[in-house]
Order: sequence, then structure tokens, then C-alpha cells
Amino acid sequence: MTDNSILLNAYRLMCLVKSMADIYEANRSTCKYVHSTSRGHEAIQLATAFHLQPQDFVSPYYRDESLILGLGFTPYQQMLQLLAKGEDVFTGGREYYSHPNYRGYDKPTIIHQSSATGMQAIPTTGIAQGIQYLERHLPEKLIKGKEEELPVVLCSLGDASVTEGEVSEAFQFAVLKQLPVIYLVQDNNWGISVTAEEARAMNAYEFAAGFAGMNRIQVDGSDFEASYNLMQHVINTVREKRIPFLVHARVPLLGHHTSGVRKEFYRKEEDLAKHQLHDPVPQLRKRLLEKGVEEHMLLEIESTAQKNIAADFARAVASPEPDPLTVHDHVFAASSITDEKGERNPAGADKVIMVDAALFAIREIMEQHPEAVLYGQDVGRRLGGVFREAATLGEQFGDHRVFNTAIQEAYVVGSCAGMSAVGLKPIVEVQFADYIYPGFNQLVTEISKSCYLSCGKFPVSMILRVPIGAYGGGGPYHSGSVETTLLSVKGIKVVYPSNAADMKGLMKAAYYDPNPVVMLEHKGLYWSKVPGTEEAKTAEPAADYILPLGKANIVLAAEDMMIANGETCVVITYGMGVYWAKAAAKHFPGQVEIVDLRTLYPLDEALVFERVKKHGKCLVLTEEQQRNSFAEALAGRISKHCFQYLDAPVEVMGALNLPAVPMNMGLEQAMLPNEMKTVAILDQLLSG
Repeated sequence: MTDNSILLNAYRLMCLVKSMADIYEANRSTCKYVHSTSRGHEAIQLATAFHLQPQDFVSPYYRDESLILGLGFTPYQQMLQLLAKGEDVFTGGREYYSHPNYRGYDKPTIIHQSSATGMQAIPTTGIAQGIQYLERHLPEKLIKGKEEELPVVLCSLGDASVTEGEVSEAFQFAVLKQLPVIYLVQDNNWGISVTAEEARAMNAYEFAAGFAGMNRIQVDGSDFEASYNLMQHVINTVREKRIPFLVHARVPLLGHHTSGVRKEFYRKEEDLAKHQLHDPVPQLRKRLLEKGVEEHMLLEIESTAQKNIAADFARAVASPEPDPLTVHDHVFAASSITDEKGERNPAGADKVIMVDAALFAIREIMEQHPEAVLYGQDVGRRLGGVFREAATLGEQFGDHRVFNTAIQEAYVVGSCAGMSAVGLKPIVEVQFADYIYPGFNQLVTEISKSCYLSCGKFPVSMILRVPIGAYGGGGPYHSGSVETTLLSVKGIKVVYPSNAADMKGLMKAAYYDPNPVVMLEHKGLYWSKVPGTEEAKTAEPAADYILPLGKANIVLAAEDMMIANGETCVVITYGMGVYWAKAAAKHFPGQVEIVDLRTLYPLDEALVFERVKKHGKCLVLTEEQQRNSFAEALAGRISKHCFQYLDAPVEVMGALNLPAVPMNMGLEQAMLPNEMKTVAILDQLLSG
């Protein structure tokens, strides 16, 4: 038996939700931004919210306004988000309705999550992964509740989203590691206009049976008492036993899919009538009357809800719009690393290859920071990475800090959002740049937008290591360049070192940067096996050496006299391009300056423009296929900013515009830039 006070509170909130839906519908022209309501889902959402505690984490989905109310947020706060107002406490007018995020001590933490259905499953499972790590290895950093109660993580999903492959990746990791996470699946039988019968062979409860170790249970999610008691059992079980659980709640859909995709567009009257029979509001009202609550009390609750919602809505409509000047705020969290520090060339230091420079940097980081963890495919102690880039780290730091994942690039990338939210610093990797695409959805949809759409509350502090580039017959799926694709994503930083010292210094800066940083690491430079790349080996910088992101470097200077005579040009490049340019420059003594960008975003435009203006002639050199590349875009910016200083059009050279790098080494070389191809372009520029 559920206490009457709990039932009355649930009914009061249900009446608020119904009044909210009614006033939104009555003011469609005012509520112009797309939104969904929780009508039909109120019971299971409130029943869940009532059992969550401030130390917990929850990821609502876009129909979860009742859950949000149940956590203690007000209708007015939700309305500000509905209307995209400047005082929206969640995102300052940047996000859809029912897309909250919150970091505080009075309510559960809510990380940023996108509208891409099912995508929140991976970041939220990453939270549970991080909590398990803290619980077992850094318990002093784990926030607990009253009487030392441990946190649980709740991920809310619509049933149609469970068909997403990334949900399966989350389930797989949750059961493999036995994480304290609850997947609340609200099944209203619709996926926009697609019925369950059309879209899936089984419901979420049946699907979960395929994941050994996933505890599962079903409930009538329109029955508040049944939902309340079941969620109490599930949440208490996960809080105590630290195991994953799936709750499949059957609910009606009483509102539209969204304000823009209305129910009358695709639903038949008999379907709507059937769902109406399971409306949680009259069900709970009837139950309260059976338990002796007087009619006049319920009428008073209903009347008060209507009045309060009307007042809140009028106040929200009148609230100010966001200041347009704030549109640039919170793309990144501020980094403390702004200056080059430490010893780059310590006396007596041995030369190291690039792959070892990265290894040593991460080793020093992990020795100093117990919150640093490294994971990905084959990086554990048995192999230490397919390029041995993590060799010995597993033995030194243990399997809990350096570990393998399954072939799950989406999970590897997306889990970083959750790990970062609990205070860990994940260093993860994909094996080859060509394999980044399965993880790209998480990188774009969750990682890159988190800081901006949470107004700075949830920057994702992570490093994503990506071996990149072609050499030696790697073939079409192990040789690709992806920097242009990455640079099209706003909200991430992209680094591309060309030598060991830069690798170590940039890796350190990437660790201390509170934002997502992608480290592109050229396989052909890892060991300096490619002829002409011996200078990628450098003296190992000291442990305190840090090289800030966004600082390019002049690796070869031209002679002053030749510059004064207009007989020089500058090559803007990075990665393997540095070595093609160095080899080509030997054919033009004193006439070629080479700028190594080192970081592709943020880009050191100031140095680039300064050097182009100095020389008047410029080549942008890249390994990527040239057409529509970052290099061409950079050349366009150079042309615009340096137009009056140019003596010739800015030249660009990249790989041939082919769909992939061929396996045959002769064909590979025919595709890629090289020394002599660079010489030909420089000769044209310098002979003018």
C-alpha cells in the first residue's frame, strides 16, 4: 500500500503536466519550437523520480517532463526551455524542451544528452562505468548519499530507440562489467508514425534476454502504485547489489509525437481511444477516491494546477529572449595551458621515437593522476596496442586503469562523456583513422555539443588517440586521413604532431585541457621507418614539458636576403607533409620556409598569416585528398586575409582525389604527395 501523501503528490504533479500540455496546445503559435509532452507517461516517470536521490545520475529523454518535475524542477523552469528563453536554467535557450542538464547537490546530476534517440545510452553507461571505477579505486572521490548510500544511474529510453545499434553497445558493456545502471524503457507502441509491429521483432524486455547478466522486469507504466513499488524495488536493488537492470514499462501515448508531428496525421480514432483507456490521471484519481480522499480535495488540486500553470506560462512568455551576444559562449571550457613550459631539450637526453614519446607522456600522466584511465581495442597488457603505443602501461598500472574494450568504437568514444562527468579523465583510442566512423555519431552528437549546450556545465575532458596516414601498403582501410572530417565538427580540438618532442608536449597539454582533444598520430612517423623522417626522433623532453595547443612552429627558415629580394615562399603543412617539404626544400637552398601547424584546431592563424605576408608566396601541403579538404579551406582563408601581400595564387597540394588509398605500394605512392611532387610545385611558385 502506498501512502496517500505520495499518491496526492503524484496526482498534483500529473495535474500540472496535463495543464501544461493543454496550455501548450491552446497556444501553438506561441509555443513555436518543437516539443513533446509526457501525457500518458506520467505515472512511470514520477514513480521513478520519487526514488532518485541527489547522489544519483539520470538521463531523461525528450518526453520526460514528468520525470523532470518529479526531480524537483518547476513548470516555469521547463517553460523557459520550451520557449527557448534566455533565463532557461538548463541551456540558456539553446536546447529543446525536456533536454535538461544539471549539476548541483540537491538533485540528481543530469549530463547533456542529445535528441538522437538512443544515443544517450552510451554516455549514461559511461557514467556508471566511472562510478564503478571510483567506488573500487578512488572511493574518496565518490559522492554518496545519506547513510553512505551509493549512487545509481538511470537512463530513460523510448522503446523504439532500443533498435539502435549503440543501445546494444551500451547494454553489452553494462552486463560485461556489471554496472549500476537502470535502463527505463517506456513503450507506447509508437516510433513517430511507425508501430511496434512494423519496426521490431521483440520488445525491449524480450530483447534484453539476449544480454546475459541483464536483470529485467515489466510493469504497467500507467499504474502509478505498481510503478512506484516496482521502481522502489529496482532502484534499491541496484543501489545495494551494483548490477544492471532493464525496466520495460508499457504506457499509452496520449499526446502528439511532437508539436510538429501531430497524432491526427497518422493515428486512427480506435488507436487513440484504446490508449485513452489507460490514461494515468483518471486511474490515479479513481484510486485516491477509493482510498478515502474527498472529491473536493481533488477538485482543488486540479483547479490550483490550472491557475498556477496559466500564471507560470504568462510569466515565461514575458521573460527576456537570450542576448545574441552570448551565442559564442561556452564552445569550449577555458584551458589553463597557454604557454610553453618545461625543458624541451634536457641536457643528455636520449632521442626517442614518436610512439615512445606518446607512451612516456601517458605513463607520466598516469603516475601523477589516478583519475586517468586508458582504454580501447587491444590496448591492454596482453598487446599494448597494435602499434605497441600502450606497451607496458597495463603491467604498470593494472587492468582497471588500462584495459581492452570490444569492437565498439561508439562506446569507446561516447563513454568518455559519462566518465568525464564523474571526474575521470579518459584517454581512449581507435585502432586506425579509418575506424573512427562508427564512433563519429557519439563524437558529433554527444561529445562535441556537451559544453555548448550545457552552458559550460559539462565540458567533456578526454583524449581520443587516432593512428592516421598512409605508408608501406597499409591498404584502403588502414591508411586514410580524416582531419577534414574531424575539423567539420565544432566543439572538439584536433592535434597533429610531427615529431617526438611535439608529441609529448601536446599530449600533456591535451590531458590538462578540459575539452575533447583528438590526437592524430601518423603511423609512418611512429618509428621513423619511412626514409627521410629521421628527424621525427628528438631528445625526449622533461616530464614537466608542456606545449600549448594552437601554436604552430617554423621548422625551417628561409634566408633573410632572399626574403628581402622576394625569392622565397612558405610551406604550411603538418604531419608527414613536414618531411616532404623538408626534402623538397633542399632543392632550393635558403628559399623555403616551413611552418608546421602542429594543431589543426585551434589553428595558429596569426603565425600563418604573418609568414605568408612575409614571403608573398605560399603552398599548403597535406596528405589528404586535396579536393574540398581542410588544406583548400585554409588556402582560401590565406588568400582572403593576405590578398594584398600575395605575389601568386596560394597553391595547394594533397593526395589524388581517390576514394581510398590503394594497397599496392606503387599505386599508394602514385596517389600521395612526395618530395618530387612538392619540388615541382615549389619550382612553379619560385620561378613565378
